[in-house]
Amino acid sequence: MYCNNCGNKAEERQVFCDRCGNKMGESGMGNNYSHRIVVREKSTGIAVLLSLLWSGLGQLYVGRVGRGLALMMSQLILIMAGAFFTVVGVLFGGLGGGIGFSVIFYVALFALWAWNIFDAYKNANVYNDAMMQSGRRPW
Repeated sequence: MYCNNCGNKAEERQVFCDRCGNKMGESGMGNNYSHRIVVREKSTGIAVLLSLLWSGLGQLYVGRVGRGLALMMSQLILIMAGAFFTVVGVLFGGLGGGIGFSVIFYVALFALWAWNIFDAYKNANVYNDAMMQSGRRPW
């Protein structure tokens, strides 16, 4: 049996052509048109790893550009604010004042970083599910 679309040799029970993806008919003849769906999944591991490196990179990887950029800027602002208040606190309140005053920013930075990792993992799964079900990106 041969594919009607590309002429590739196929097995008798084969449903789709190995070469072009054309659906084979019962007589071995395919349709005059072919639909090939290529689903490129986003790795949850890569999304998490990128988010571990810097907040927002995992979201950029899965296509959530706006969210990724907002997370990147938020992390940068929290780092700069924490450093600023650490220096100001040390200058005016000694070492204890610097650490005590800036700890709020570092706790917020850690919370943002942890949520960002979870969000990248979740978004990679949502992306993969949408691609498998509809063949379209969810955003």
